[in-house]
Amino acid sequence: MTEASTVSPGAHVAGWRQGVTLAFAGFLPILSILSLAPAIPTIISHFKNVPNAAFLVPLMATTPGLMVALLAPFAGVIVDRYGRRIPLLWATFAYAFSGTAPFFLTDLPTIFASRLAVGVSETFILVIVNALFADYFAENRRRNWITVQGLLGPALGAGSLALSGWLSSVYWNGVFLVYGLAFIIFLAMFAWFFEPAAADRGPGQVGTSTPFPWKTVAAYCGVTLIMSILYYVFLVNGGLAFEAVGTISATRLGVIMGLVSLGVPAGALMFNLLSRRWSIDRVIGLVLMIVGAGTAGMGFARSEATMAAAAVLQELGAGMTVTGLIFWVSRLLAPEHRGRGFGLWTSAFFIAQFISPAIVGTISARSGSILHAFAAMGVLGMVFAVVILLVGKRIPQPVA
Repeated sequence: MTEASTVSPGAHVAGWRQGVTLAFAGFLPILSILSLAPAIPTIISHFKNVPNAAFLVPLMATTPGLMVALLAPFAGVIVDRYGRRIPLLWATFAYAFSGTAPFFLTDLPTIFASRLAVGVSETFILVIVNALFADYFAENRRRNWITVQGLLGPALGAGSLALSGWLSSVYWNGVFLVYGLAFIIFLAMFAWFFEPAAADRGPGQVGTSTPFPWKTVAAYCGVTLIMSILYYVFLVNGGLAFEAVGTISATRLGVIMGLVSLGVPAGALMFNLLSRRWSIDRVIGLVLMIVGAGTAGMGFARSEATMAAAAVLQELGAGMTVTGLIFWVSRLLAPEHRGRGFGLWTSAFFIAQFISPAIVGTISARSGSILHAFAAMGVLGMVFAVVILLVGKRIPQPVA
């Protein structure tokens, strides 16, 4: 079956090989966070005699995200100036190399430095992968492949957690072998990826046939920041919320969290269906309403069953969030602006990873309960949903 593509006639046409590879490549930045989670206690134990190990080791899980938040706008400029394929190949190889390097290293400072390199690499991967979804595929196919990415994420996340846990039980630094997956993705990119015609230009050619849409970018970055702050409430603090209603067994909590996360792929599918029929403002308003209602429901829950039901609703909205935002932004940007546009979007999304816990922690400390923080954040999310539904067409709309 031939895939529709945005490249010019006579040029390469993207198909399932490019779509599948992009979907897997989009998981690499998530892998850098998830893979370390089961291994952190083991690594801390190994470096127990190293000063500040208890602080530095957990920081290794979040440092790549901080690098993304800081560097994504600059990566976007480079991508628009020098093209997609070559920077992506270098970034993916560097990600694989620096990701697996700690398996062969023995001192904590050097391992920490390798995590900084992972962060720089995944910054380029995120920006270019999202731009290539738009460069390679026309709207309907693009929607489908972004949905595939949303469906793959939970399955790959569960698999990587299980593999990371097993590897860390065999070797204290065995978890870093998980990053070897990136070498396979690099080979697939090398074999199948091509420079899209829209981005095919030599060094130094910025290719700005139209002015950069600063107002549009500012608008979707603002919406993204709000949505992602709410998105991270459960992702970071979900375990604490369940603990507040009496779920204290780690095994039981793991099972519950695994079950409620099934709402994520369901949400990705739900977005795919709704975005074909509804305008983008209605879809975004609905997503915020669902995530807000689920988060608020967790805040008002007083039993494990009610908490789990609200968490399923929240995860349904979470599955729509990332998929919906990427698809929306991809429709707003001309080819020559996709690198910078997605760079700024990526920065807005990842900055929320640090803002959200600070807000939740502040509300929790002042109110005396994590549940109060969930309730407050959820209600605010629903208020923003109503605002977006009211302003409607004032938010950036795709050009027909």
